[in-house]
Amino acid sequence: MLSRPAITTYFLGAGSIALGLHCILRPKQEYARFGLPLEPAPRRSSRSQKHGIPEEGQPSPLIHLKGIREATYGLALIALQYLGNDEAVTILNGIISLAGLGDGIVIWLYGGNKYRKKAYGHVGAFVALSGWSLWRALHGRRW
Repeated sequence: MLSRPAITTYFLGAGSIALGLHCILRPKQEYARFGLPLEPAPRRSSRSQKHGIPEEGQPSPLIHLKGIREATYGLALIALQYLGNDEAVTILNGIISLAGLGDGIVIWLYGGNKYRKKAYGHVGAFVALSGWSLWRALHGRRW
């Protein structure tokens, strides 16, 4: 049976994998969830202008790289927890928290007024994950 602390790490790993899959499977929706506007639409042909096809932004292939990043973070957390390497879980979680801080800064700078508030969620994830990592490091507990 899993101990309660291990479940916490598995939950975070599974959540990270789910975020990664969302990026890959639904890239357009991920932009809004993450907090960035879609990339500008390419120049339209005269045919699409004649038929009234609405001009709309499109996701960049870079969103798939974000998905791969999230999924690999989750897989690494789960694998390290499964192997019982508590110190590595703590260190990796601290490193992952830095991605949240970086994401928050990027959203704040490039998300525009529509998405700027989403930066707080990313910074909140940084605070929560880095705080949890610090607590684990200081107390040496599997939590």
